[in-house]
Amino acid sequence: MEADAYVLAEIPGFGRIYDCGGCGNLHLSVGPVSVTLTREAYLQLAALMNSSAAQFEVLLEAESRRRREGVQGSMPPGLEGL
Repeated sequence: MEADAYVLAEIPGFGRIYDCGGCGNLHLSVGPVSVTLTREAYLQLAALMNSSAAQFEVLLEAESRRRREGVQGSMPPGLEGL
């Protein structure tokens, strides 16, 4: 990284997202995988991950509710094909 690099987020032992300060892109590293993204692509990825996390919470809550109620089967609306 260059001297004016800026780490946006990091989880030690897992990954980080940073602006190297040199190329105008953002760099995402998770384990051995590294992806270089334009700023616009990074914002799209962030929106995608936020949407995914919200749907995942819905899925987990529905699974938990079905377990508590002893119900098997149907997925929450919008997640039926998963």
